[in-house]
Amino acid sequence: MTIWVDGDSAPRDIRPILVRRGASIPVLFVSVRKLPDVPASLTVLVPAGADSADHYIEANATADDLVVTRDIPFAERLANLGIATLSDRGVLYTKDNASERRSLRNATAEMRLLGIVPPQPKGSHRTAKETKQFADGLDRALSFNRRKE
Repeated sequence: MTIWVDGDSAPRDIRPILVRRGASIPVLFVSVRKLPDVPASLTVLVPAGADSADHYIEANATADDLVVTRDIPFAERLANLGIATLSDRGVLYTKDNASERRSLRNATAEMRLLGIVPPQPKGSHRTAKETKQFADGLDRALSFNRRKE
């Protein structure tokens, strides 16, 4: 099992949690740039381009792996391939819930455009509670993957 991380979108606060996991489970951060807080041994650099990290992960991840990403359409594609995917909020995407999550995201974005829902604050900081939710979700996802074996 490998934990693949969409490094270009991984929030800074969850990176140390994943790096620590790298001591016992292979963890690879796939990114178009060097991440200063991630050891080079855990980094796969890909050429710059639209969704290049996503394409690399999709081509190399297997059903035994876990992918961490904020990209809901990417998570949906992976879930449909049978690859476990975890959001930066600790939500495990499956074939059963990924399309529903994408639909909710799209509906919320449309409501923001119409002014029904306030815009997301730019540069908002994640709370310690959200970081803990991710860590707990990671533990659940790893347990889930072990039960699949």
